Amino acid sequence: MNEIRKDYLLDRWVILSPKRSKRPEQFKKQDLPVKDENCIFCPGNEEMTTKSIIEKPHGNWRIRLIENKFPALTKECKFQNFIEGFKNRMTGYGRHYILIDTAFHNQHPCDYTANQWQSWFETISDIFFMEMPDENIKYISVFKNHGVEAGASQPHPHTQIISMPLVPFLIKQEIDKAKEYYNFNGKCAFCDIIQLELKNKKRIVFQNDEVVVLCPFAPSQPYEVWVFPRKHVPSIQIGKKTRDEILKAVSNVLKAYYIGLNDKPFNLMFHILYPKMEEKQSYHFHIEILPRIERDAGLELGSGINITTVTPEESARFLRKFFK
Repeated sequence: MNEIRKDYLLDRWVILSPKRSKRPEQFKKQDLPVKDENCIFCPGNEEMTTKSIIEKPHGNWRIRLIENKFPALTKECKFQNFIEGFKNRMTGYGRHYILIDTAFHNQHPCDYTANQWQSWFETISDIFFMEMPDENIKYISVFKNHGVEAGASQPHPHTQIISMPLVPFLIKQEIDKAKEYYNFNGKCAFCDIIQLELKNKKRIVFQNDEVVVLCPFAPSQPYEVWVFPRKHVPSIQIGKKTRDEILKAVSNVLKAYYIGLNDKPFNLMFHILYPKMEEKQSYHFHIEILPRIERDAGLELGSGINITTVTPEESARFLRKFFK
């Protein structure tokens, strides 16, 4: 039976319509070489990009941080804010980083070693600390687009990090709703959501003492997954044990997408509190991962309501078998 479900906190509704579902076998993988001589992110082609900000290890890098050659935002301009009636605008101030995850052109993220994942997370943390002295930066968005349908313009594995002078609407609404819940109940909404889902069990993909992996009650996409630290953590400052378990869980989710969905394109996004923000008691860091199975069309673009063709309960059942 079809259902209409609301997000845990946001004023966002989705339609669950399982009869429209596509089987995973319909999706196809893409084969890539270990190195592509024309790839701007491959070792040996460093002159094709902006200069390195971080290389680990230096000179024979396995992970490399650069600034986007075609940035969405840049600090070459002075930050200014203009308000003219209904017109509110800012200069395009910020910084657009590219984190080249690996030297190997064809290495899928699900095949990263534990050391690679740790270096990846640590480098993202480095960016937060580099940006924090800038008073004009209010948020840092961290995301990975894998595959053309997910918005990736380069097949070489990479992550984008953008510092910006405002808190994005979706994140702000999530923070505000969580703060409302905290002010009324005295508890973190996400901590309560985790406990609710653990009790229900149907949408839990994996859980241990450090991490909880679940398919959200009102998903935007089939097989959508949220990865939470089990203990309350608002931002990037996170203990090593918890960090490693989160990264292991992320790797297993991506392995499920690679094997079970034949490498369907996906978006991975940090939902995180910028360290300077005050809502540390009410907000809970998590990573949201969405395989791009459904396309936004008239209903989605015109109403903001997504149609999802696989229930989160079925998604969780499917994904569990990829966790040891």
